[in-house]
Amino acid sequence: MNLARISREVTQGWKLQDKLYAANMNDGGSGGGNMEARIAVLEQIAKDTKDVLKDLKTETSTLRSNQERDFRILFGAIITATLGLAALMAKGFHWL
Repeated sequence: MNLARISREVTQGWKLQDKLYAANMNDGGSGGGNMEARIAVLEQIAKDTKDVLKDLKTETSTLRSNQERDFRILFGAIITATLGLAALMAKGFHWL
């Protein structure tokens, strides 16, 4: 799941809520009519938000595990390079 899809889903939910609110206001009401439809929209937005948060949590844990693996590889490469340079210096200074 990517960030663009998440943003699109959230935006669609808000647009739907705005349309329902605008339709209710155009009927001359004070905003209190058609309550069931408005609540259904809010429930759908809450459900979609919950799903998005669940997906984000999964992606975050995946990124953390990848980050941990990348750190170990990088740390090993730094240690290897340091030991190689130390050996090269020891050879150059005739310590070995």
